[in-house]
Amino acid sequence: MGMVDEPIELGKLRVRNRIVRSATHSFLGSPDGMVTPAEREMYDTLSKNGVGLIVTGHCCVARGGRANEEQINVYDDSAIAGLKSVADLVHVNGAAFVVQLSHAGPRAIDTDDYADVTARALKKGRTARMLTTGEIHDIERHFVDAAARVKAAGADGVQLHAAHSYLLSRFIDPTFNTRDDEYGGNRENRFRIVAEIVSGIHEKCGDDFPVLLKINNDTKTNDDAYEDDMRYMLGEAKRLGVTLVELSGVDFLNLPRDARVYYLDRAKRLRHDVDMPLSLVGGVRSLGDMERVLAAGIDMVSMSRPFVCEPDIITRLKNGQEKSNCLSCNRCFVIAHLHPGMRCIRQRKLHKK
Repeated sequence: MGMVDEPIELGKLRVRNRIVRSATHSFLGSPDGMVTPAEREMYDTLSKNGVGLIVTGHCCVARGGRANEEQINVYDDSAIAGLKSVADLVHVNGAAFVVQLSHAGPRAIDTDDYADVTARALKKGRTARMLTTGEIHDIERHFVDAAARVKAAGADGVQLHAAHSYLLSRFIDPTFNTRDDEYGGNRENRFRIVAEIVSGIHEKCGDDFPVLLKINNDTKTNDDAYEDDMRYMLGEAKRLGVTLVELSGVDFLNLPRDARVYYLDRAKRLRHDVDMPLSLVGGVRSLGDMERVLAAGIDMVSMSRPFVCEPDIITRLKNGQEKSNCLSCNRCFVIAHLHPGMRCIRQRKLHKK
């Protein structure tokens, strides 16, 4: 498999290869936000089939911040046992296990008090109010406390979800953040909530506890200026001791189905300018795609939807399959609600082979 099989050191975390299972909501959690046997089975399959680093689906850090009914909750200690059961089996299979922490902000489904980085009209006639500074500090503490629970569960680290219009990304992105206080306006202020969370986690969990970050590489508002903002933010992430930054984007759901390796050109420029470990997710469907990302100087390569379609895709590629059977149709975001137990429209056909 070439470069993808090379191990990598992320701080004191050693990963057996360069392949990341990017955070992906599984629809397999229980209604009360606990890990289920089906969730453990999914992680068991992934870790037995050549993934180096597994990042969980987004886990909710606070009541009033859940994005999905089946989302795993990490806002109290009841989460620890379930996460430990997954961490233990993933480690037995030789993979690293990182828990993604997230707050849905105004996209939350478990509150009628919609709060956002700034006040705005939402869909379906709803309105979001602006978070106060005190509430921002409370949210920061929720992230830090959740990270401590993850560490207690024996996971290898946490990833902060600051992409895809969830709350942290809305602070970072000038499309959403028009605040005029210390958490808005210039790039330093927009990144402040992330910086304070990272510092808080290191203070509570130790500097050696890996903190990863997922962030959009682009924006819909003055994207050229945002690229320079990204250089600053990556530099800050390095200064703060972030272990790995995973680059995603704002428009991946709308790209053509045959588009491949999204965002690579910008990722190359950012990696050239900021010397810190990066991974790239989006449109990676084959061994050739993986090698292309790594040959460009990106340290790791992430996939999401292909692992929904084929949890054993790495084994399949090693055995000669040309590319993932994923159609990039995005129906994995809805099919579980229409057909409980299914995660991909190709699932039944693939299982019959």
